Amino acid sequence: MTSPSLPRRNPGARADRTPRSWTSARRTALASGAFALASAFAVETASADPFPPRAERILSPGRSAAGEDSAEALVLNPANLANMPGAEARWTGVRCPDTRRVACGHAIELATPLFWGIASGLRLDYVTPPSGAGFPYNGRDYSWLTWGLAYKVSERLQIGGSIQWSYSANPYTNDLFGISGGLSYRMNTRFGFAVVAHDFNGPSMQNLPPGGFPVLDRTFLGAAVFRPTGKRNVEIGLEARYFDGADQVRPRANLGIDIPGVGRIRGDVEVQDLGNDARRGVLATAGAEIYFNQFSAGGGALFGNALGDAHSVGQYATAAIGTYLMPGVPRSERSVYIRLESTPGTRSHVRLLRRLWKIAEDKEIKAVTMVLRAEPATSYAHAEEVADAFRVLRAHGKKVVCSFEDAGAKALYTCASADRIVVNPAGGVRYSGLKTSHMYLAGLLKNIGVKAEFVRIGAHKSAPEQFMNEHASDVARADQEDLLRQHEAVFARNMALYRKIPEDRFREISAKGPFVASEARDAKLVDGFAFDDELERVTQDVVGKKTSYQKYADEKKVPQQFGPRPRIALLYIDGDIIDGRSRTIPLIDTKLVGSYTIAESVKKLREDPSIKAVVLRIESPGGSSMASDVMWRELKKLGEKKPLVVSMGSIAASGGYYVAAPAKVIYALPLTITGSIGIFYGKADISGLLGKIGVNIEVRKTTSRADAESLYRGFTDDERAELNHKVRQFYDVFLDRVAQGRHMTKEEVDAVGQGRVWAGQQALQHRLVDRMGGLRHALDAAREMAHLPKDAPIAEYPPVQQSLVEYALGLAGLKAGAGISVQDLPVSVREVLRGVAPVTLYGDGQALARMEWVPLEDTVGVETDDDDER
Repeated sequence: MTSPSLPRRNPGARADRTPRSWTSARRTALASGAFALASAFAVETASADPFPPRAERILSPGRSAAGEDSAEALVLNPANLANMPGAEARWTGVRCPDTRRVACGHAIELATPLFWGIASGLRLDYVTPPSGAGFPYNGRDYSWLTWGLAYKVSERLQIGGSIQWSYSANPYTNDLFGISGGLSYRMNTRFGFAVVAHDFNGPSMQNLPPGGFPVLDRTFLGAAVFRPTGKRNVEIGLEARYFDGADQVRPRANLGIDIPGVGRIRGDVEVQDLGNDARRGVLATAGAEIYFNQFSAGGGALFGNALGDAHSVGQYATAAIGTYLMPGVPRSERSVYIRLESTPGTRSHVRLLRRLWKIAEDKEIKAVTMVLRAEPATSYAHAEEVADAFRVLRAHGKKVVCSFEDAGAKALYTCASADRIVVNPAGGVRYSGLKTSHMYLAGLLKNIGVKAEFVRIGAHKSAPEQFMNEHASDVARADQEDLLRQHEAVFARNMALYRKIPEDRFREISAKGPFVASEARDAKLVDGFAFDDELERVTQDVVGKKTSYQKYADEKKVPQQFGPRPRIALLYIDGDIIDGRSRTIPLIDTKLVGSYTIAESVKKLREDPSIKAVVLRIESPGGSSMASDVMWRELKKLGEKKPLVVSMGSIAASGGYYVAAPAKVIYALPLTITGSIGIFYGKADISGLLGKIGVNIEVRKTTSRADAESLYRGFTDDERAELNHKVRQFYDVFLDRVAQGRHMTKEEVDAVGQGRVWAGQQALQHRLVDRMGGLRHALDAAREMAHLPKDAPIAEYPPVQQSLVEYALGLAGLKAGAGISVQDLPVSVREVLRGVAPVTLYGDGQALARMEWVPLEDTVGVETDDDDER
């Protein structure tokens, strides 16, 4: 707006308001004794001038422009909106009727993070200046509407800006327009600073009588925040704000302290003319805020001679509701349930584990009920990790209940570690022992005129037999039976340890399965019966007292630290290993992990200073030996710079073992399938098929071996001998890679190699792995090696890529590419498709480090969103 013409103040009239410097000792005094210092100043300088009046917005008592990450950042420092953990709506009211302060009234604000590091907020201030505020305010109300936008450049750096408009019947405070901008930089978890330019466009710079100050001038703020403990429980802030129109600098100190089980106390003190005892003005606030769940409320007092005189006092109150929890009043004890309607895939399995570990640390949760309407794991290795999480819960004093309808073997294995198992009275337990299925396609290929030709190293390398034989060789059969015995032994031992059923007795029971509900109870496989509507009662019975019972939901909590923190990376190698980029075969849900994708991720982790250790999670049967070596090279370089720990999941065999070799420590579960150190090489000769359909191929070549890898003929004896030599060279490289990593001789590796597949507990005996344990143990080891705390953040790589279209569809509750799911196919069809898949994945002339597909009690995992777990 254009203000009415008034006489301009003589510039010399404000010469006594030149900025004063202050010493480091005084800044320290402000931080450590803000309230006492403010009171002393107020009494000592009772005749000092109040702060110059300004048409500003409602103040934010006790909050730091460098450290405040709530909706209040809209007026303190818009850059900090980007640090908000969730949405927040807040009301603040300031009452100061007998003072000369202008900015009294009410403010309502709403701010939220959006996406891609962007956050935004909107605020309305309704300001009711007291009658004593003087000209040109004279008790006439005005309003401000503020919109802010921020972007999180990194954990260290955030930028933001806001624009604000004023509305009033008072011509001096109407139609003002301001632009503000801010920047925050958090160096580490203890220290951060910010710079903010408020209203830097100078909305109303004309000096007005009687004091000769503008209605709203530019202000420039420098702020620092210090957290002595590295957490939010104690926060000290120091600020200096320069008022361009008044040519004045005001230092300000603020202090915030969390009170466990209650909330937070906070206060601040702001001073003008710090070095002038006669003119020094002080404004201080002191208050408290109580936090309960996602709600907060509090209030406090404003005091100091800057309000008008030493006896002037104001009050403020505030209340907020957010989508995140603040540390405050403890909630009542409760029990939670997690419902699984589909078997978790690789990353969903890890998410489930992390949820259970988080529940174990929650003192308010007394019990967890797992409502299993699908198998809880894709393999017995994964089942062991979930069972381990149950045992962690129990070690932390939680009760664990499992609910079955029609349970499979993995549900039975997992829930043996629970406090109680109940089954639907019309349900049962589908367990009658273990089996594996091995598919041989030579007869089919012969009938259609296709001949598989492979060269392999080691009689135990049985993967090519799937395509060359009609039945398992004697060596392959013996290996398969041994692996099955390993599974049975671990299963029986698990039931003996946790269900107290002796191993021999459990084997007798297994032969009588499957079981209806009453038979399962009589066999002590379950403890009782319960419908879904009875699970709350069952849970309370196990707990021994009445508690609330609710679905578990991941809760956002206000971060205890700000700024960059040292992290652990969790790097997945999940699926068949191929050259090039990772991709997925959607119909059969087969994942292909590409060498370029992994190599780039490993290089990024090696060069990222915030990543202090890496846990390599392997879920792969192997694949291309070339791709495996590309990954191996990058992982070796990573392991030379940072701790590299391997966590083997369901399977880490052949090429999947190859990439594990550079790790400092390898963890495997008792029933992880690993080993299979060997190479094979081959192709399919389809000349017979083409002949049957009348196709004749003529080849022109300059050398006899030019078409050796062609699909249109078989290998000659000479070519077969040469290929055998090449494959042995590839195998020798494989042995060398393993020998380097495991500190063994090549002869020692070869003795346990030759394509032999081992269960994890056998691999430990043969020095192929270092320790028995799952992902939890691997993460603990990585933290210890990197000297990181237990709550160090975990970053997952490679990131799951989502296009803008997929993101938009997700907001609408849809999934891109939704169609036929692998779950919609019969189990037998899935097995055939997955058994044939390997022959279609790799190009001609590729040496393969891959084990055969072995579906053990076939269970297909599905990667779900959080909302898919009911």
